[in-house]
Order: sequence, then structure tokens, then C-alpha cells
Amino acid sequence: MKVLILSFSNNLVNEDSFIPNKIGLTFSCVKECEKQLKKSKNEVEHICINKKNIKKCNACGKRGWGICGDKHICIQKDDFNEIYKYMGNFDFYVFITPVYFHEMSESAKTFFDRLKRCDSFNDDSKIKGKKIVCIACAGGSGSGTEETLKAFDTLNYFLGTKMIGRIPVTKNNFESQKEIMHNAMKFEE
Repeated sequence: MKVLILSFSNNLVNEDSFIPNKIGLTFSCVKECEKQLKKSKNEVEHICINKKNIKKCNACGKRGWGICGDKHICIQKDDFNEIYKYMGNFDFYVFITPVYFHEMSESAKTFFDRLKRCDSFNDDSKIKGKKIVCIACAGGSGSGTEETLKAFDTLNYFLGTKMIGRIPVTKNNFESQKEIMHNAMKFEE
């Protein structure tokens, strides 16, 4: 099975990263998921959206719907359309975001706002019906993980995907949540 992991944090993207925390919680979750998926002989790819050029939705056109509602692409010239089209090549998705101010990261909100506009009403969607696992990573108390996972519930509803895992991870429960992450990566075909 082909699995796409989308992460939304700058931590440990490469050695030139300007983020001082090179072993961040979000990327630690990416590594755990990759390890389990590869162990099960899945083909895995990871894209860090923070290293892509993704602009915010402009709610352009009539009543805020540009060509995204009819043509299911975005009029903006950045990396979004390429990634959106590329997602159709995968059978399963893992979305991993840090929690900022009780919400998913800004890059996650930006990407998912545009994804919902382009795919929610797409009868030929290549995403609809596919399984997803959503992981919310909070470096602090973890009190924002539930709100972040609720936002993923909304995303799941509008995309018509099948959520098989919604996992809250904090710096204090990371070790105990590894088993839950591993189990979520053992999805049934």
C-alpha cells in the first residue's frame, strides 16, 4: 500500500533548519509512523508542507468560490495544486501537526482550507473514501490536542475520508502513544 505522510512543522526538516529544536515532537511522530509503515512493507513518502510554497486561500471569485468549486484546482500559482494532484497516487494518509494556541499549525490550516475548497464537492475526487490517521502534537500541556483533533474531524467530514485514528501526543505521553501510533499504521486493506 502507498502511504503519504503530510507534516506541518519545521523541526528536523534538514540540517540547515533555523529551528533550534532539531528533535521536535511532530517529527518524532513522523519517524515512528514511517518506521511502522515500512516494517509492514508499505511504500511511504513524507512531505513537510512547511518547506513548500502554499499561500492562504483568497476566497476569490463569485461568493468566494473561484475555479476551485467547479474545476477542483486553485487559481493560485504555488505548490498546492501539484501536491493536491499527487495525493491521488496514495491509498492512505497520515496528517501530523503541532498544536499552536489550541489549533493545528498555521501551515496545516492554510493547506487544509484550500484542500477542502478544491475537493469537498469533487465527484471525481481521488481522496474521497481513503483512510486517514490524524496526529496532534502538543509540546506544552497538551490541552489543545482535542480541539485540533476536532478540526481534523471536520476535515474528514468534508473530504469524505475514513478516519481510522485520531491520536493526541504530548511531550509527556509520547512514549505511551507510540504503541497507539504503531497500531494505527497497521490498517486493514
